[in-house]
Amino acid sequence: MQAGAAGADIHVVALYVVVLWMPGLLLGWLAGMRNWTLAAAAPLLTYTVAGIAGPAFSAVRISWTPASAGVLLAILTAGAAALRWSARRRNVATSQDIERHWAGRVHLAVAAALAAVVVFGAVVIWTGIGRLSAVPQDWDAAFHANGIRWIADTGDSSLVGMGRVNWFEDGVQVFYPNAYHLVAATVLRLTSAGIPTVLNAQTVLLPGICALVVVALVHRLRGRAVLAVAAAACSVSITSFYDMLWRGPLLPFVTGAVLMPLVTVLVLDLLDAGTGRSRWVPGLLFASGLVGLICLNPATLFSAVLFVVPALGQRWASRPRLLRREPLVILAAGVVAAVLALPQLLASLGSAEGAPFDWPATLSQSEAVGQLLTLSHGGLRPQWWLVVVGTVGLARYANLSHLRWIGVAGAAFGALFVLSASSDAFWVNAITRPWWNDRWRLIGLCVVPIAVVAGHGLAELQRSTAAALVAAARMSRGDGAVTAGVSRAAPIVAVGIVGALFVGASNDLYLDRNVARMRLSAPNGPVVSSLEVEAMHALAAVVPAGQRVLNDRGDGSAWMYAIAGVLPVAGHYNASGIGPDAQLLADRFNRYPDDPAIQAAVKRLNISYVMLDRGFVRPAWSRAPGLVGLDGASWLDKVYENPDAVIFRIRSGIPSRP
Repeated sequence: MQAGAAGADIHVVALYVVVLWMPGLLLGWLAGMRNWTLAAAAPLLTYTVAGIAGPAFSAVRISWTPASAGVLLAILTAGAAALRWSARRRNVATSQDIERHWAGRVHLAVAAALAAVVVFGAVVIWTGIGRLSAVPQDWDAAFHANGIRWIADTGDSSLVGMGRVNWFEDGVQVFYPNAYHLVAATVLRLTSAGIPTVLNAQTVLLPGICALVVVALVHRLRGRAVLAVAAAACSVSITSFYDMLWRGPLLPFVTGAVLMPLVTVLVLDLLDAGTGRSRWVPGLLFASGLVGLICLNPATLFSAVLFVVPALGQRWASRPRLLRREPLVILAAGVVAAVLALPQLLASLGSAEGAPFDWPATLSQSEAVGQLLTLSHGGLRPQWWLVVVGTVGLARYANLSHLRWIGVAGAAFGALFVLSASSDAFWVNAITRPWWNDRWRLIGLCVVPIAVVAGHGLAELQRSTAAALVAAARMSRGDGAVTAGVSRAAPIVAVGIVGALFVGASNDLYLDRNVARMRLSAPNGPVVSSLEVEAMHALAAVVPAGQRVLNDRGDGSAWMYAIAGVLPVAGHYNASGIGPDAQLLADRFNRYPDDPAIQAAVKRLNISYVMLDRGFVRPAWSRAPGLVGLDGASWLDKVYENPDAVIFRIRSGIPSRP
């Protein structure tokens, strides 16, 4: 990669960080958030604001632009500042004083270690995809890319706007939550980068966000700093996390999944805030977190429920009297969240009425359990060193203290994974439907619980190593005494020993293995190659404004809008619910000279160009029947061709059959 291109790419990543964190940091700080919770929750609050404001802007016909989003942020900031001032005047608490169990220098050490983990996660992604402008090759990427461009080009921030790239006939409206796309569209408008670069700029941040959230979770539940750093490092080494970023990639889902553990932090802040008026700000923050997950991907809300319930169970088991009031407090905050996210909830209910998609079960139960326990899903070799430290963590599980519940959450996600991977029973499909019965998503949700347990194993090994060092120092002195300096140095030396051994034994936290997985995301083809990208830009130079281009739904030409701004007839690989004209042309366009119905459909859709690409999104797919045999047709002019793509212009004046 040339230095100039790399510098421009880093600029886009930095801009994405600013756009994603700044609104949430500002509003969260005014609401009383501090410390690791503020740093980790800032992106979630930003997505909450975007997710609520987008449909509201559309309803009052305000275009979504950086300027309008900036005005909204200024208004919200002023409102939050006024509420904070009013709350202080009325002596209402605006934040929960969390026990400061980490000293200042410990916070700095954790921040430094976390920075290294964040860079490591970004390196895995960036090295795997090769360059930030690489085009992701799998199914979901085209939809997200086209959706981001639609919002950036049109300002349409409605919940059905993005779908119009593909579903544009007969008033068909397809819902998709768009908080992810609204933030990405803002970044796109603020930079000259292409859509793939914007997609990948956020992707390289996801492992780091996951690690940051893990640190915030451990800190809030009074875990050791060593545990926080170790769990964060384990989270970016588990391959199941990266499998969600090459397969799909499942970008809004993964974004919601990595932010989902914060709901536990926010609900505990709410419950620990005291009584009466002191709870209203934490309650609003908790509700906002729920809304943010809904606006990213509703499935992550179901995930959050499975994650939070065990934490509440542990809390209430030790203090049963809290059951008299705390469930009602949570319910009240949930009602607020439901009101704020009402458009998304209603649209989700409507979309849930369609026929569910069933990923077929391909594993036996023993195979699924084995892959879960050995971290070998997807046909890979087990991640034995994570298994070893995870086993140590389980052996010393009682020492997890306030985090013991996380094993229950992990077991719940693991059980759902095993069921979806090994059974096609109706009841299994029913309970896994919120996750599309997709075992890849479900095992991905196990990453945080596994990382915490494995990190706990490393932390316990560090504790034992420190104790051994102190014991060795006592023996060396002969009198059984050790100096204060030895007592202070032993834990630090133990961190270095255990950390170095684990990093070395795991081949740099499974760096090569995870980079290899990410290489599956964005090679040069087979779905969209660099030559096909060139053809799309050539297409943009000849297609009149406002026209759609006829293309094959199965090949990479669905990317023509995201890459070159030309609207296709087939804007996504998904053909369900498409209009009759689009379906007719896919089936019979090659009969154009002799079929008045085809000619009428071409006229209605205002089509004068056709583009065909070589690669297909699925290896078993082939050319649509109506687009076979176009090469050499007398009623088409070939205006562009390279080894991977061809563009035709429909000749005018074709006579209709009497």
